[in-house]
Amino acid sequence: MRRVEGVVRKEVVDFGKLLYERRLVTGLSGNISGRLDEEAMVITPSGRCKGALKAYDLVRMLIADGRVTAGGNPSTETPFHLAFYKDRKDVGGVVHAHPLFCTLLSCSGRKVRTDLTPEGLIYLGEVAFVPYATPGSKELASNLQRAMMDHNAFILENHGAIAVGKDVAEAYYRLEAMEFLAEMQVRSEGVGHMTPLAKQEVDRISMLSKGSQR
Repeated sequence: MRRVEGVVRKEVVDFGKLLYERRLVTGLSGNISGRLDEEAMVITPSGRCKGALKAYDLVRMLIADGRVTAGGNPSTETPFHLAFYKDRKDVGGVVHAHPLFCTLLSCSGRKVRTDLTPEGLIYLGEVAFVPYATPGSKELASNLQRAMMDHNAFILENHGAIAVGKDVAEAYYRLEAMEFLAEMQVRSEGVGHMTPLAKQEVDRISMLSKGSQR
């Protein structure tokens, strides 16, 4: 798989705008990456609104070791993007966002039901529920690795959602479909019991934040 870098950069920027316009991300949240070839990817920078990016803002990195070869500071969630590209050669795009209804499910310990519609089963398959780990941590990447070989859509406990695809477009459309099903589920079943982060994790996140986002 080898793609023109300019084309991939445009996809990331265009779908970043869609994420923001459709309120699948807010503020500085979320991150998107696209594979260039077996060796490199581009990813959204840390601390930038996904609805206001330009193609030259993206960070080019080597998949093998995460070394930056062009651009500034990559997303703090880079570890799990790298893990997808290392472990799954079929993945050409990764989209991580915080859609409202997917996140409601993630905070109540439930994964998205894809058995509500034929399209859900065909397009998403089973959605994996990934146990909580601090955003940007190697532990989160490790938790995802346990599920990533058999799934294309993921709910991250107390965090948000991820979808992958052969390119950024397919990953985005899967995430959008997952949010649609999550909304159906929440509206029919209710929100459920919301479980907050443990105080130790709240303190850890507070130390890490310093005003920047993924």
